[in-house]
Amino acid sequence: MASVGGFIAGDEKVINYIKHKARSLIFSASMPPASVASVMGALEVIESEPELVKSLIAKTKYTISKLQTLGFDIGTTQTPIIPIYIRDNDKTFMITKMLLEDGMFVNPIVSPAVPSELSLIRLSLMDNHSYEQIDAGIDKILNVFKIVGIELNVLVK
Repeated sequence: MASVGGFIAGDEKVINYIKHKARSLIFSASMPPASVASVMGALEVIESEPELVKSLIAKTKYTISKLQTLGFDIGTTQTPIIPIYIRDNDKTFMITKMLLEDGMFVNPIVSPAVPSELSLIRLSLMDNHSYEQIDAGIDKILNVFKIVGIELNVLVK
C-alpha cells in the first residue's frame, strides 16, 4: 500500500531479526499513525469490494495490451503501475512536462535513480479511470512521442 516509506510484515522472529540486523532499518522511524490508518482502510475496501480489484486487473490488461500493440517499450510489467521506457533523461523530462501541460500526470524516473538508458515515465492506473480516459491518455502519450521524435519501433527490444 502506498504511504510514507514502507513496512515489513512477517512473523515475530523474522521482524525481530530484520529490526536488529538490517543496518538500513536500525535508525528508521515507524510509520505515522495517519499512514497506518489509511493503509488499514484501503485493505478493508479491498477485502469488502473485490470487484474493484477485478476491474483494475481488467483495465491493466487492456492498457498493457494496447501499449504493446502500438509498440511502446513497457518491459514485462503486469501491474497497474506501467513503465514506458524512454531511455533518455532529457526526453523523459520533456515528455513528462508536455503531458502535464496536456492535463496528464506521469512520474519521470531518471538517473541517478536508474541509468539514463533505462529512464522512463511511470503510468499509474486506478480503477476509477474509465476506458475512455485510458484511451485518451495513450493517445496523448503517442502524440508526445511523435513530437519528441521517438519512433516506437526503435524502442521495442
